[in-house]
Amino acid sequence: MTARTNGKEGKLQLLTSLFSLQRLPIFVVLAILLLAPYLVGSYKVIFLYLIFKYLSLAASYDIIGGQMGYMNLGHSSFFGIGTYTFGILFSKGFGMVFSLIAAVILAVLFALSISYPLFRLREAYFALATFGLMTLLELLAFNLTSLTEGAAGLSIMPGVSGKRLLLISYYLALTTALLTLITNYLIANSRFGLALASIREDEEVAETSGVPTFPYKQRALVISSIFPALMGGINMWQLTFTDPEGAFGIEVALTPVIMAMLGGTGTLWGPVIGVVFVTLVQELLWTRMPYLHLAVYGVALLWVGLVLPGGLVSIKGFNFFKKLFLTVNKNSRK
Repeated sequence: MTARTNGKEGKLQLLTSLFSLQRLPIFVVLAILLLAPYLVGSYKVIFLYLIFKYLSLAASYDIIGGQMGYMNLGHSSFFGIGTYTFGILFSKGFGMVFSLIAAVILAVLFALSISYPLFRLREAYFALATFGLMTLLELLAFNLTSLTEGAAGLSIMPGVSGKRLLLISYYLALTTALLTLITNYLIANSRFGLALASIREDEEVAETSGVPTFPYKQRALVISSIFPALMGGINMWQLTFTDPEGAFGIEVALTPVIMAMLGGTGTLWGPVIGVVFVTLVQELLWTRMPYLHLAVYGVALLWVGLVLPGGLVSIKGFNFFKKLFLTVNKNSRK
């Protein structure tokens, strides 16, 4: 009875911490984002949509790359699978909701299947193997022309157009990004998150201490596959077109990893800060020097590696964000 009561009290404290007055600025920002499509022009709405898209990818990557400490360079493979699954099914006459659900299910099954061979590897070997997975999927997308239309790309007709298409895509992307952040927060404040942290710090010690590492790693990979797959389907519906490079290319592979690392992995606000920073810099470069926007990734990696290993969130000026949300809630560990 006491253990059960303590568990209920821990969940209640967690929910209370989510909706305390200290979080009021977050709800103000959320209200502004909900009203943004009616307050600003289409260009700024598209910019916000891109932030939500990258945030879904970067924050879901952080479950594996930050909380568990495995650099998954193939994380965006789930995005590509979601993109093509949705596009193929939608072009065959299936509904939007069914196609999105199927995209997520296929990504989850893919995550389950690759978890067995990949989690036999660690550190750089794991990172290289996952990056090779992206290349393999890109080659498959080029060659399976009966399904993907190959290099010509896959197109769909969403049934709506113009501002209505953008509006629906905006709110779907915002919902996906919020769900990703909430999931990260709940994982970090759970025993599951504590197990992932123990794997990150020293996997061998975790195993000898009785932590079943493989089931936890597999569960983390499956959870992290849901949101990019969902975002891939939404993005396909919004753009109405994709090709192998757009779904599995090197830019798609590296973007969420760099954004999360630049902001600060293993933290709730790190991916948010990294996504906003890189997207703003990219947008400025696109308008002035369109050929240099890819250089942002290289500079960001060098900066994080040499100057700021803790990411932007470790700078004193970002202490405000740490006060809004703590990555670890001690009460939930009891």
